[in-house]
Amino acid sequence: MQSIRAWLHAAPPGEARVLMEANPSWVFFRWRDDLPLAGGPAGTLGAPLTPGRSVAVDRAHTPLNSPVWIATRHPLTGERLERLVIAQDTGGAIRGPARADLFWGWEENAALAAGRMRETGRVWVLRPRG
Repeated sequence: MQSIRAWLHAAPPGEARVLMEANPSWVFFRWRDDLPLAGGPAGTLGAPLTPGRSVAVDRAHTPLNSPVWIATRHPLTGERLERLVIAQDTGGAIRGPARADLFWGWEENAALAAGRMRETGRVWVLRPRG
């Protein structure tokens, strides 16, 4: 992600826009005055995403608002990362069962973690019995 951002900032504006618009995974946000400034961007459910606790999923396989247990490794430290998260968002590049994209947040360390996250892991969608 960091390399792509650097290229986009260095590229002529027209070339950068053409590239972003040709990419179906290009993420964009719109400003919302009804959310608190201290909160994160809104997910598919309309609620602000919580850093480290919100994930984007393929809703064809994982119902939105489901609790999900993830087990992977932190991309910066390599330490085990196991936690309960909530499926609050969807993403164009997230396809298939047992796929999740963790929302890291909006601060510098979050951007570094998100840009380097390539870890495989395990995902459990928690559902009531019956």
